[in-house]
Amino acid sequence: MRLLAFGLNYLLSLVLVITPVSQTRATNASTLPVRVDGFGVEMSAMPTLTPENIEPILLKVKESGAGYIRQEINWGQIENSPDVYDWSAALPLDLLFATTNTHKLKVVAVLTGGPAYLAASGEPVEQQALRDRWEKFVQAAVDHFGEYIDIWEISSNVNGAYALTSFLSPLTLDQPHGPDPALYAGLLRSADRIIRDADPNDQVWLGTLGGFSAPDCAMNPLTFILEVNAAKGWNSFDAILYRPYQGSAAPEFPSSGEINSSCASNLMSTPTSIVDEVRAVQELARQLGGKPVFISALGWNGDVLSALADNREIHAGQVETDLLVRASSALMSHNSIPLIFWNADIYNNTEAYSALSNLQQVLHNTKPLGRLQGEDGNVHEYHFRKGGEVTVIAWRVQDGDTPYPAIIHAGDMRSFTAWSADSSELTKNTGLHIPAENGEALVMLNERPVIFLGRSGDLIISLRNSFEDQTELLQIELGKLMERLVNEAKSEFVHLLEKELDKAKDSALEWGENKLDELLP
Repeated sequence: MRLLAFGLNYLLSLVLVITPVSQTRATNASTLPVRVDGFGVEMSAMPTLTPENIEPILLKVKESGAGYIRQEINWGQIENSPDVYDWSAALPLDLLFATTNTHKLKVVAVLTGGPAYLAASGEPVEQQALRDRWEKFVQAAVDHFGEYIDIWEISSNVNGAYALTSFLSPLTLDQPHGPDPALYAGLLRSADRIIRDADPNDQVWLGTLGGFSAPDCAMNPLTFILEVNAAKGWNSFDAILYRPYQGSAAPEFPSSGEINSSCASNLMSTPTSIVDEVRAVQELARQLGGKPVFISALGWNGDVLSALADNREIHAGQVETDLLVRASSALMSHNSIPLIFWNADIYNNTEAYSALSNLQQVLHNTKPLGRLQGEDGNVHEYHFRKGGEVTVIAWRVQDGDTPYPAIIHAGDMRSFTAWSADSSELTKNTGLHIPAENGEALVMLNERPVIFLGRSGDLIISLRNSFEDQTELLQIELGKLMERLVNEAKSEFVHLLEKELDKAKDSALEWGENKLDELLP
């Protein structure tokens, strides 16, 4: 009876302790104030990694101010026979992550792929075998790279036509295996358990969802989220990664892609812009309990950029930079997206490198204030604030390189300093002084985005805003601290429970052996 009472008391304690933890993971991001974190870089967009170029590439990322890289760890390239792992077989991952750690860059490790030995017969991998070996692979990855990685993304393009191909047909990657939310939720849950057991403060992110108008979309992203939730996967991840697809369209307009029947859903009306599309994902995440949405692989392909550069005075690399800045500014200000990964080769595209550096410099830790104009008309204007300093990013959405006069909102600021978004540096000497009067400033704008920096002319307002900033930043840090403490407390309790249950099991076995000895002398 005492053992039974002990077990019941522990189970009751487990419910009392674990319930707030799951709620913390689900609601923490939605209850804390939103501040811009900044940017990450997709390593798949950079030059192919070699032992010789890892250091200069990561140094370039570090110097840009970006705080994150997103790198795939492909199971199929690593484990060629059971339990034999060659982590640098295809790419020098060991050197990459060690160097990343040296430069204090955060890694988002994308776990994907499947080992070829499970499909040696040419038939699709049996799902139970996949699950069993998947857990061993995740454990091996965490054991090997856990020192360097705190964020784990579970697969990618999880709602695409080839969502499960690398898992189920690693020998025939042209064989489509579409999304299976129930199978994915199982892989997600087991990965989350293994990762959290190793470090309760590591984060697990939902594999990137492709935009609903992407050519290979096989399930509407909102439908996929709902089905993962129905398969009890919602509490097994901390954030949602989403990749909008614009095709050849600028971010302020509807995607040029057509919605295929597999990706259609009455949950989402046709978005009018990239902002509108991402808002639908954020709203569903809020309704289900609150998860932050981040943007991965934001970009346009080379053919589209070359076509858009035709009849312009700028080259394709500058077009790419402008589109990335415009999309990022709108998403960060209007949607309050705190983190965006650029799918751009900032190592070779000088303009993209400069723009990323400038945005990280002026937007990090700012408070998004939203769009002041752009619902109608040609001018888009987005505001951010930190203390008494306001950052405005504005542009026109048509007429190419021809500048036209426009009015931007100055509030209580008496002047701005302006730079093109891809300026090599943001200093007073390189900027243009623009006076403001009666809360407005007259500027010249074209399709190339401009950064405007101004400071409040009212000392009281400036001090009040600075105090608000410090209060919100402290609240964010305390929220993170509390989450860490709760995660660690949960981990300690679970380990204690497992230890006590093992002891109880051993006691029960010993009791049974004694009884057998009594019955069978």
